[in-house]
Amino acid sequence: MALDKHRKPVIIHSDMGSQYTSAEFNIKCQNYGLKHSYSLKGHPYDNGRMEVFHSILKCEEVYFKTYETLTQVQAAIGWYINFYNRNRISNVA
Repeated sequence: MALDKHRKPVIIHSDMGSQYTSAEFNIKCQNYGLKHSYSLKGHPYDNGRMEVFHSILKCEEVYFKTYETLTQVQAAIGWYINFYNRNRISNVA
């Protein structure tokens, strides 16, 4: 439903859970023109940076606000990504 109602991504990333490696899921990706990227088997940490970002995003932005509309969520997340990439002080070199 989300793909029908919203702008489509080009790539969808997932882990190797059975729901994401099923033929049905892969057919859906093909039907929507999506490339499927997923963590390699036996390499659970290759998605670590995104997992850390999502955790920080939730702790610093999402959990402290109440959103009334999807537009508010999109604006807040867009603002935070810009802030995170350009202004947030990080101890990662």
